[in-house]
Amino acid sequence: MPHKRIAVIGQPGAINGCFEKTSEQLFKECGLNTGNLAFWYAMNRHIEGNKSFLGWGVKPEFLKNNFDAVVFPAANQLNPDWDMSILADLFEKADLPLIICGLGVQAKNITEKPQFKPGSKRFMKVISERAVSVGVRGEFTAEVMQANGVNNVEVIGCPSNFISCEENLGILQERQLRSLSQIDTLALNLDITESMSDLMRTAFSWGQQRNAMYVNQAPEALVKMANGDFSAVEQGTINRIHNILCPQLTPAAFKKFVKSQFKVFFSAAEWMNQLRSVDLSVGTRMHGNMLAWQTKTPCILFPHDSRTHELADLMQLPYVMSNQIAANAPLEEVLQRVNFNGAKYDQRRALLLDKYVSLLSRSNVDINPALRQLHSSLSGNREHIAA
Repeated sequence: MPHKRIAVIGQPGAINGCFEKTSEQLFKECGLNTGNLAFWYAMNRHIEGNKSFLGWGVKPEFLKNNFDAVVFPAANQLNPDWDMSILADLFEKADLPLIICGLGVQAKNITEKPQFKPGSKRFMKVISERAVSVGVRGEFTAEVMQANGVNNVEVIGCPSNFISCEENLGILQERQLRSLSQIDTLALNLDITESMSDLMRTAFSWGQQRNAMYVNQAPEALVKMANGDFSAVEQGTINRIHNILCPQLTPAAFKKFVKSQFKVFFSAAEWMNQLRSVDLSVGTRMHGNMLAWQTKTPCILFPHDSRTHELADLMQLPYVMSNQIAANAPLEEVLQRVNFNGAKYDQRRALLLDKYVSLLSRSNVDINPALRQLHSSLSGNREHIAA
Protein backbone atom coordinates (compact mmCIF):
# COMPACT_ATOMS: atom_id res chain seq x y z
CA MET A 1 0.00 0.00 0.00
CA PRO A 2 1.37 3.47 -0.87
CA HIS A 3 2.62 5.72 1.90
CA LYS A 4 -0.22 7.91 3.12
CA ARG A 5 1.30 10.05 5.89
CA ILE A 6 4.06 12.01 4.19
CA ALA A 7 6.43 14.53 5.73
CA VAL A 8 7.75 17.02 3.18
CA ILE A 9 10.92 18.89 4.10
CA GLY A 10 10.03 22.19 2.49
CA GLN A 11 6.96 24.26 1.61
CA PRO A 12 4.05 23.49 -0.74
CA GLY A 13 5.23 26.11 -3.25
CA ALA A 14 3.82 29.16 -1.50
CA ILE A 15 4.36 30.93 1.82
CA ASN A 16 1.14 31.34 3.77
CA GLY A 17 0.27 34.78 5.09
CA CYS A 18 3.19 36.40 3.34
CA PHE A 19 1.71 39.90 3.66
CA GLU A 20 1.95 39.61 7.46
CA LYS A 21 5.60 38.54 7.55
CA THR A 22 8.84 40.46 7.30
CA SER A 23 11.05 40.04 4.27
CA GLU A 24 13.60 38.33 6.50
CA GLN A 25 11.03 35.77 7.67
CA LEU A 26 9.85 35.15 4.12
CA PHE A 27 13.37 34.66 2.83
CA LYS A 28 14.07 32.08 5.54
CA GLU A 29 10.83 30.23 4.85
CA CYS A 30 11.82 30.05 1.17
CA GLY A 31 15.04 28.28 2.15
CA LEU A 32 17.18 31.37 1.40
CA ASN A 33 16.22 31.36 -2.28
CA THR A 34 12.72 31.92 -3.65
CA GLY A 35 13.62 29.67 -6.59
CA ASN A 36 13.06 26.74 -4.22
CA LEU A 37 9.34 27.45 -4.57
CA ALA A 38 9.49 26.06 -8.12
CA PHE A 39 10.48 22.49 -7.33
CA TRP A 40 8.59 22.49 -4.01
CA TYR A 41 5.47 23.40 -5.99
CA ALA A 42 6.20 20.72 -8.59
CA MET A 43 6.64 17.84 -6.14
CA ASN A 44 3.64 18.95 -4.13
CA ARG A 45 1.56 18.68 -7.33
CA HIS A 46 3.06 15.35 -8.32
CA ILE A 47 2.73 13.38 -5.06
CA GLU A 48 -0.63 12.57 -3.49
CA GLY A 49 -1.29 11.75 0.16
CA ASN A 50 -1.70 13.40 3.53
CA LYS A 51 1.28 15.78 3.41
CA SER A 52 2.73 17.90 6.19
CA PHE A 53 5.30 20.57 5.31
CA LEU A 54 8.16 20.90 7.76
CA GLY A 55 11.48 22.70 8.12
CA TRP A 56 14.99 21.35 8.57
CA GLY A 57 14.68 21.87 12.33
CA VAL A 58 11.94 19.25 12.80
CA LYS A 59 12.78 16.59 15.40
CA PRO A 60 13.58 13.15 13.95
CA GLU A 61 11.48 11.50 16.68
CA PHE A 62 8.46 13.49 15.50
CA LEU A 63 8.98 12.22 11.95
CA LYS A 64 9.43 8.62 13.06
CA ASN A 65 6.31 8.61 15.25
CA ASN A 66 3.91 10.41 12.89
CA PHE A 67 4.81 9.63 9.29
CA ASP A 68 5.30 6.75 6.87
CA ALA A 69 7.85 8.42 4.59
CA VAL A 70 9.83 11.62 4.05
CA VAL A 71 9.90 13.60 0.79
CA PHE A 72 12.83 15.94 0.26
CA PRO A 73 12.65 18.18 -2.85
CA ALA A 74 16.38 18.83 -3.09
CA ALA A 75 18.58 21.53 -4.60
CA ASN A 76 22.35 22.11 -4.75
CA GLN A 77 22.97 20.67 -1.29
CA LEU A 78 26.18 19.04 -2.56
CA ASN A 79 28.21 22.19 -2.10
CA PRO A 80 31.86 21.77 -1.05
CA ASP A 81 31.52 24.80 1.25
CA TRP A 82 28.60 23.31 3.16
CA ASP A 83 28.40 20.62 5.83
CA MET A 84 25.15 18.68 5.53
CA SER A 85 25.34 17.06 8.96
CA ILE A 86 21.98 18.51 9.99
CA LEU A 87 20.10 16.61 7.27
CA ALA A 88 22.27 13.54 7.63
CA ASP A 89 21.30 13.40 11.32
CA LEU A 90 17.63 14.06 10.60
CA PHE A 91 17.20 11.35 7.96
CA GLU A 92 19.37 8.84 9.81
CA LYS A 93 17.53 9.17 13.14
CA ALA A 94 14.05 9.37 11.60
CA ASP A 95 14.90 6.14 9.76
CA LEU A 96 11.99 6.37 7.32
CA PRO A 97 11.79 5.68 3.59
CA LEU A 98 13.10 8.75 1.76
CA ILE A 99 12.00 10.17 -1.59
CA ILE A 100 14.59 12.68 -2.77
CA CYS A 101 14.58 14.37 -6.17
CA GLY A 102 16.52 17.20 -7.79
CA LEU A 103 19.79 16.90 -5.86
CA GLY A 104 22.69 18.73 -7.49
CA VAL A 105 26.36 19.56 -7.09
CA GLN A 106 27.54 23.14 -6.73
CA ALA A 107 30.84 23.70 -8.54
CA LYS A 108 32.44 26.35 -10.76
CA ASN A 109 32.11 24.10 -13.79
CA ILE A 110 31.27 20.52 -14.72
CA THR A 111 34.89 19.50 -15.30
CA GLU A 112 36.02 19.69 -11.66
CA LYS A 113 35.13 17.08 -9.06
CA PRO A 114 34.64 18.88 -5.72
CA GLN A 115 35.77 17.54 -2.36
CA PHE A 116 33.16 17.45 0.39
CA LYS A 117 33.18 17.89 4.14
CA PRO A 118 32.63 14.80 6.34
CA GLY A 119 29.03 15.76 7.13
CA SER A 120 28.17 15.98 3.44
CA LYS A 121 29.79 12.62 2.72
CA ARG A 122 27.68 11.11 5.49
CA PHE A 123 24.61 12.85 4.06
CA MET A 124 25.20 11.08 0.73
CA LYS A 125 25.56 7.73 2.49
CA VAL A 126 22.41 8.20 4.59
CA ILE A 127 20.17 9.24 1.69
CA SER A 128 21.50 6.39 -0.43
CA GLU A 129 20.55 3.90 2.28
CA ARG A 130 17.02 5.27 2.76
CA ALA A 131 16.01 6.05 -0.83
CA VAL A 132 15.16 3.49 -3.49
CA SER A 133 17.02 5.82 -5.84
CA VAL A 134 18.36 9.34 -5.43
CA GLY A 135 16.93 11.59 -8.13
CA VAL A 136 19.72 13.91 -9.31
CA ARG A 137 19.95 16.91 -11.62
CA GLY A 138 22.34 15.52 -14.22
CA GLU A 139 25.18 13.22 -15.21
CA PHE A 140 27.77 15.39 -13.46
CA THR A 141 26.00 15.01 -10.10
CA ALA A 142 25.60 11.27 -10.74
CA GLU A 143 29.34 10.93 -11.42
CA VAL A 144 30.25 12.91 -8.31
CA MET A 145 27.97 10.78 -6.14
CA GLN A 146 29.31 7.57 -7.64
CA ALA A 147 32.84 8.79 -6.87
CA ASN A 148 31.66 9.10 -3.26
CA GLY A 149 30.28 5.56 -3.11
CA VAL A 150 26.63 6.20 -4.04
CA ASN A 151 25.42 4.14 -6.98
CA ASN A 152 21.62 4.11 -6.66
CA VAL A 153 21.14 7.38 -8.55
CA GLU A 154 18.60 8.28 -11.21
CA VAL A 155 19.18 11.24 -13.51
CA ILE A 156 15.84 13.07 -13.72
CA GLY A 157 16.75 16.76 -14.04
CA CYS A 158 14.39 18.95 -11.99
CA PRO A 159 10.75 18.08 -11.14
CA SER A 160 9.81 21.63 -12.18
CA ASN A 161 10.31 20.46 -15.79
CA PHE A 162 7.02 18.59 -15.43
CA ILE A 163 4.74 21.31 -14.06
CA SER A 164 3.15 21.95 -17.45
CA CYS A 165 0.91 19.23 -18.85
CA GLU A 166 1.56 20.43 -22.42
CA GLU A 167 2.66 17.35 -24.38
CA ASN A 168 4.50 19.26 -27.13
CA LEU A 169 5.98 22.00 -24.98
CA GLY A 170 9.30 22.07 -26.82
CA ILE A 171 7.78 22.26 -30.30
CA LEU A 172 5.49 25.05 -29.14
CA GLN A 173 8.39 26.97 -27.57
CA GLU A 174 10.61 26.59 -30.63
CA ARG A 175 7.83 28.06 -32.76
CA GLN A 176 7.52 31.02 -30.37
CA LEU A 177 11.27 31.62 -30.18
CA ARG A 178 11.54 31.69 -33.97
CA SER A 179 8.65 34.12 -34.30
CA LEU A 180 9.99 36.62 -31.75
CA SER A 181 10.70 39.39 -34.22
CA GLN A 182 10.00 42.04 -31.59
CA ILE A 183 10.46 41.75 -27.82
CA ASP A 184 8.24 44.31 -26.12
CA THR A 185 8.04 42.81 -22.62
CA LEU A 186 10.79 41.03 -20.72
CA ALA A 187 11.46 39.23 -17.44
CA LEU A 188 15.05 39.30 -16.15
CA ASN A 189 16.13 36.61 -13.67
CA LEU A 190 19.63 37.59 -12.58
CA ASP A 191 22.41 36.88 -10.08
CA ILE A 192 23.47 40.48 -9.48
CA THR A 193 27.15 39.89 -8.64
CA GLU A 194 30.42 41.73 -9.29
CA SER A 195 31.83 38.76 -11.19
CA MET A 196 29.15 39.22 -13.87
CA SER A 197 28.90 43.01 -13.83
CA ASP A 198 29.28 43.36 -17.63
CA LEU A 199 26.41 40.94 -18.19
CA MET A 200 24.32 42.66 -15.50
CA ARG A 201 24.75 46.07 -17.13
CA THR A 202 24.02 44.64 -20.55
CA ALA A 203 20.84 43.02 -19.21
CA PHE A 204 19.90 46.30 -17.54
CA SER A 205 20.03 48.02 -20.93
CA TRP A 206 17.73 45.35 -22.37
CA GLY A 207 15.33 45.90 -19.51
CA GLN A 208 15.31 49.67 -19.78
CA GLN A 209 14.28 49.42 -23.42
CA ARG A 210 11.36 47.13 -22.55
CA ASN A 211 10.11 48.17 -19.09
CA ALA A 212 11.20 44.76 -17.78
CA MET A 213 10.40 43.11 -14.49
CA TYR A 214 13.56 42.21 -12.55
CA VAL A 215 12.70 39.08 -10.60
CA ASN A 216 14.85 38.54 -7.51
CA GLN A 217 15.39 35.17 -5.82
CA ALA A 218 18.42 35.83 -3.60
CA PRO A 219 20.38 37.06 -1.69
CA GLU A 220 18.38 38.50 1.17
CA ALA A 221 19.23 42.14 0.40
CA LEU A 222 17.73 41.91 -3.10
CA VAL A 223 14.62 40.18 -1.77
CA LYS A 224 14.18 42.95 0.83
CA MET A 225 14.62 45.68 -1.79
CA ALA A 226 12.17 44.00 -4.16
CA ASN A 227 9.70 43.64 -1.29
CA GLY A 228 9.84 47.37 -0.50
CA ASP A 229 12.10 47.11 2.56
CA PHE A 230 14.83 49.58 1.60
CA SER A 231 15.22 50.65 5.22
CA ALA A 232 16.15 47.07 6.18
CA VAL A 233 19.17 47.03 3.83
CA GLU A 234 22.50 48.64 4.65
CA GLN A 235 23.28 51.62 2.47
CA GLY A 236 26.64 50.12 1.52
CA THR A 237 24.86 47.04 0.13
CA ILE A 238 22.42 49.21 -1.83
CA ASN A 239 25.36 51.19 -3.25
CA ARG A 240 27.14 47.99 -4.29
CA ILE A 241 24.07 46.63 -6.13
CA HIS A 242 23.51 50.04 -7.73
CA ASN A 243 27.10 50.10 -8.99
CA ILE A 244 26.94 46.57 -10.40
CA LEU A 245 23.68 47.03 -12.26
CA CYS A 246 23.39 50.65 -13.36
CA PRO A 247 26.09 53.05 -12.09
CA GLN A 248 24.88 55.72 -14.52
CA LEU A 249 21.70 56.31 -12.49
CA THR A 250 21.60 58.77 -9.62
CA PRO A 251 20.83 57.26 -6.18
CA ALA A 252 17.33 58.74 -6.33
CA ALA A 253 16.72 57.36 -9.82
CA PHE A 254 18.04 53.94 -8.76
CA LYS A 255 15.64 53.82 -5.79
CA LYS A 256 12.74 54.79 -8.05
CA PHE A 257 13.78 52.09 -10.56
CA VAL A 258 13.93 49.41 -7.84
CA LYS A 259 10.51 50.37 -6.46
CA SER A 260 8.87 50.19 -9.88
CA GLN A 261 10.63 47.23 -11.49
CA PHE A 262 12.17 44.90 -8.89
CA LYS A 263 9.82 41.98 -8.16
CA VAL A 264 9.84 39.07 -5.73
CA PHE A 265 7.30 36.27 -5.45
CA PHE A 266 6.41 34.04 -2.51
CA SER A 267 4.05 31.80 -4.48
CA ALA A 268 5.12 29.75 -7.48
CA ALA A 269 1.60 29.89 -8.94
CA GLU A 270 1.43 33.70 -8.74
CA TRP A 271 4.97 33.92 -10.12
CA MET A 272 3.98 31.84 -13.14
CA ASN A 273 0.81 33.83 -13.64
CA GLN A 274 2.82 37.06 -13.86
CA LEU A 275 5.32 35.49 -16.28
CA ARG A 276 2.52 34.66 -18.72
CA SER A 277 2.35 38.36 -19.61
CA VAL A 278 5.90 38.74 -20.98
CA ASP A 279 7.30 37.94 -24.42
CA LEU A 280 10.56 36.44 -23.14
CA SER A 281 12.33 35.50 -19.92
CA VAL A 282 16.15 35.53 -19.74
CA GLY A 283 18.91 35.37 -17.16
CA THR A 284 21.25 33.35 -15.01
CA ARG A 285 18.61 32.02 -12.60
CA MET A 286 17.42 28.52 -13.47
CA HIS A 287 14.08 28.36 -11.70
CA GLY A 288 12.83 31.83 -12.59
CA ASN A 289 13.31 30.90 -16.23
CA MET A 290 11.91 27.40 -15.73
CA LEU A 291 8.68 28.80 -14.28
CA ALA A 292 8.32 31.03 -17.35
CA TRP A 293 8.96 28.03 -19.59
CA GLN A 294 6.23 26.01 -17.89
CA THR A 295 3.70 28.77 -18.62
CA LYS A 296 4.64 28.59 -22.34
CA THR A 297 6.63 31.82 -22.16
CA PRO A 298 9.96 31.34 -24.02
CA CYS A 299 13.17 31.63 -22.04
CA ILE A 300 16.92 31.76 -22.57
CA LEU A 301 19.10 30.61 -19.71
CA PHE A 302 22.62 31.99 -19.19
CA PRO A 303 24.45 29.22 -17.28
CA HIS A 304 27.35 30.42 -15.14
CA ASP A 305 28.21 27.41 -12.96
CA SER A 306 27.87 23.62 -12.84
CA ARG A 307 24.34 23.51 -11.41
CA THR A 308 22.76 25.71 -14.10
CA HIS A 309 24.88 24.33 -16.96
CA GLU A 310 24.19 20.73 -15.95
CA LEU A 311 20.41 21.25 -15.83
CA ALA A 312 20.20 23.29 -19.03
CA ASP A 313 22.27 20.75 -20.94
CA LEU A 314 20.43 17.71 -19.61
CA MET A 315 16.94 19.11 -20.15
CA GLN A 316 17.84 20.54 -23.60
CA LEU A 317 16.69 24.05 -22.67
CA PRO A 318 17.59 27.11 -24.78
CA TYR A 319 20.79 28.60 -23.35
CA VAL A 320 23.84 30.70 -24.08
CA MET A 321 26.76 30.50 -21.65
CA SER A 322 27.00 33.69 -19.60
CA ASN A 323 30.69 34.20 -20.42
CA GLN A 324 29.89 34.12 -24.16
CA ILE A 325 27.63 37.18 -24.11
CA ALA A 326 29.60 40.25 -25.11
CA ALA A 327 29.22 43.48 -23.19
CA ASN A 328 26.49 45.67 -24.74
CA ALA A 329 25.34 42.88 -27.06
CA PRO A 330 21.77 43.50 -28.28
CA LEU A 331 19.22 41.03 -26.94
CA GLU A 332 18.17 40.18 -30.51
CA GLU A 333 21.76 39.09 -31.22
CA VAL A 334 21.70 36.75 -28.22
CA LEU A 335 18.35 35.35 -29.34
CA GLN A 336 19.77 34.58 -32.77
CA ARG A 337 22.60 32.57 -31.20
CA VAL A 338 20.23 30.18 -29.45
CA ASN A 339 20.30 26.72 -30.98
CA PHE A 340 17.13 25.08 -29.71
CA ASN A 341 15.41 21.98 -31.08
CA GLY A 342 11.89 21.64 -29.71
CA ALA A 343 11.49 18.01 -30.77
CA LYS A 344 14.72 17.04 -28.97
CA TYR A 345 13.55 18.86 -25.85
CA ASP A 346 10.25 16.94 -25.94
CA GLN A 347 12.04 13.63 -26.45
CA ARG A 348 14.44 14.30 -23.58
CA ARG A 349 11.55 15.45 -21.37
CA ALA A 350 9.75 12.19 -22.10
CA LEU A 351 12.79 10.14 -21.08
CA LEU A 352 13.34 12.13 -17.89
CA LEU A 353 9.65 11.94 -16.96
CA ASP A 354 9.76 8.18 -17.45
CA LYS A 355 12.62 7.96 -14.95
CA TYR A 356 10.91 10.37 -12.54
CA VAL A 357 7.61 8.47 -12.56
CA SER A 358 9.48 5.18 -12.17
CA LEU A 359 11.37 6.57 -9.15
CA LEU A 360 8.14 7.78 -7.52
CA SER A 361 6.38 4.46 -8.23
CA ARG A 362 9.26 2.42 -6.80
CA SER A 363 9.27 4.74 -3.78
CA ASN A 364 5.70 3.66 -3.02
CA VAL A 365 3.89 7.01 -3.25
CA ASP A 366 0.62 7.85 -4.99
CA ILE A 367 1.22 9.85 -8.18
CA ASN A 368 -1.08 12.67 -9.25
CA PRO A 369 -3.38 11.60 -12.15
CA ALA A 370 -2.36 14.62 -14.27
CA LEU A 371 1.31 13.56 -14.10
CA ARG A 372 0.36 9.98 -14.96
CA GLN A 373 -1.62 11.27 -17.95
CA LEU A 374 1.33 13.35 -19.17
CA HIS A 375 3.57 10.31 -18.74
CA SER A 376 1.17 8.20 -20.79
CA SER A 377 0.82 10.87 -23.48
CA LEU A 378 4.58 11.19 -23.88
CA SER A 379 5.07 7.44 -24.36
CA GLY A 380 5.30 7.98 -28.12
CA ASN A 381 8.35 10.19 -27.66
CA ARG A 382 10.00 7.53 -25.50
CA GLU A 383 9.27 4.85 -28.10
CA HIS A 384 10.66 7.10 -30.86
CA ILE A 385 13.95 7.47 -28.98
CA ALA A 386 14.18 3.76 -28.22
CA ALA A 387 13.74 2.95 -31.90
